[in-house]
Amino acid sequence: MKKFTLFLALIILATTHASTLADEFSTLAPGSQEVKVKHNGKIRRLIITVPSNVGREQPLPVLFCFHGAGGKADGQSKRWSPQANKRGLIVISAEAVQPFAKWNFKDNFHQTEYDDVGFISNVIETLISNKIADPKSIYATGHSSGGLFCYRLAKETSLFAALSPMSCGMAKDAHDPGPSTEPVSIIQVIGDQDKSFNGSSNPKVIMYSADKRIDVWRTYNQCNPKPTVKKHGDKLSVSTYKNSSGIEVAICKVKGEGHHIRSELRDTADSLALEFLLKHKKP
Repeated sequence: MKKFTLFLALIILATTHASTLADEFSTLAPGSQEVKVKHNGKIRRLIITVPSNVGREQPLPVLFCFHGAGGKADGQSKRWSPQANKRGLIVISAEAVQPFAKWNFKDNFHQTEYDDVGFISNVIETLISNKIADPKSIYATGHSSGGLFCYRLAKETSLFAALSPMSCGMAKDAHDPGPSTEPVSIIQVIGDQDKSFNGSSNPKVIMYSADKRIDVWRTYNQCNPKPTVKKHGDKLSVSTYKNSSGIEVAICKVKGEGHHIRSELRDTADSLALEFLLKHKKP
């Protein structure tokens, strides 16, 4: 336990480069705790939930959670932190710079931009270098603005084994896989009445429809064009496209639901998404 507590203190020190914060983070232990780190001159807030089995020697899987526009880390932490003990993973609910509270999912979109990709990348790299996180088992999910940010992370980083954008669009060009993008598994969760389900456009950004964004990533990952479809009750269906290497692209559609899926259906969708994420490992 002392070894892990020291590791977490080192994470914060490496991210903030501010040794004066060492005492504040030296008390981290199993359970949920808030930490504040400095990145590019801005204080960033994380709620870290550590499972009770943290004493084991091998690194653990890590799930990052990103809130929607105007939110804080608390909501996503409440939603996902129970999975820490259930699944034996570390849950990190990250917070966008306040009071703006929007993730930088695309350059030149928001009036003020922050290095969110660099911030999350630094945290992950420190987790890995200190042997806390299993580098093959880093995952991310996010709602709305946080979901859009997941697509940016999928395109621009090679740190994640799988990601689950939820209740969000996907920005044309900004989120299309590029020359340096590595194949990665993605499951999109979305209600068929969501504002972004059919896509949208404005002078700043064009959002792909739900089916188009899945087609973009399916094609890039060279997945079979014929999906496996599974229904979960009357409201949820999951279509999964798979390639020969085990990379999958899937969409979980929730019938009759909008941007905020009602709790009982959302819980089922969350469970399906988490099962999808955790079965994937980086090579």
